[in-house]
Amino acid sequence: MDNKKSETLSQREKAQKELLQLKKMQQGQLDPSILNDDDKKIVPKTLDEKCDNFFYHHKAKVIIFGFLAVVLSVLIVSCATRTNYDATLTIYCYEYIDSETVKEVGKWMEGYHADSNENGKVDILATDCSFSEDTELADTVSTQQMKVQALLMDREAMLFILDENSLAYLNSISENFELFTKDNIYKLDNDFYKTLSDGRFGLDPEKDHYLCLRTIDKTALEGKAVKNYEDAKAAFDKIKAGK
Repeated sequence: MDNKKSETLSQREKAQKELLQLKKMQQGQLDPSILNDDDKKIVPKTLDEKCDNFFYHHKAKVIIFGFLAVVLSVLIVSCATRTNYDATLTIYCYEYIDSETVKEVGKWMEGYHADSNENGKVDILATDCSFSEDTELADTVSTQQMKVQALLMDREAMLFILDENSLAYLNSISENFELFTKDNIYKLDNDFYKTLSDGRFGLDPEKDHYLCLRTIDKTALEGKAVKNYEDAKAAFDKIKAGK
């Protein structure tokens, strides 16, 4: 009987010793090379021990794969929720225009433009490049002008809302062709201003504003830009005809 108790106690002490050595190895406190052959055979027995042992040996992989999974999830959600716009409407006037008015102008254009990407709805991205002539913020002026220059190379940016000064400026940037021809310039009337909210900042009817369709002939724009130009021309003609 005493021998049986002694054997049970011995097994219990051995199990405790193995568990202690396993934890020390996991924590880097014990060099596995100093263990004898029997001790080197120590293996985790419980689920917690197995999980701890797996994470200890594969910690870097788990962290890397976890990070990649999070990044992939964000990208998938971003792509799934991103709006696929049919066209870009550029607003470039020498005046301050508040963001809500910019959105309203985009909604106004949606009533005339075609469903270019054929997804069952029309979404127009109204991009504001305007700045007040009175501004003393050189960085703001530089940023807005750089946005306009980038949009002139955008295959979806065919329509612009300009004032007299910004129109004259854009038509002067090239000696080889006229960016906005006379036939593709339409002075916006009261029907346009009535679609915008009262008390807004910018696009006051007391100042002349023009809807302008850009030229793509003699430019580097081609391919999809041709179809975008045709859809923009159709919208421009509808507005010009008052339809």
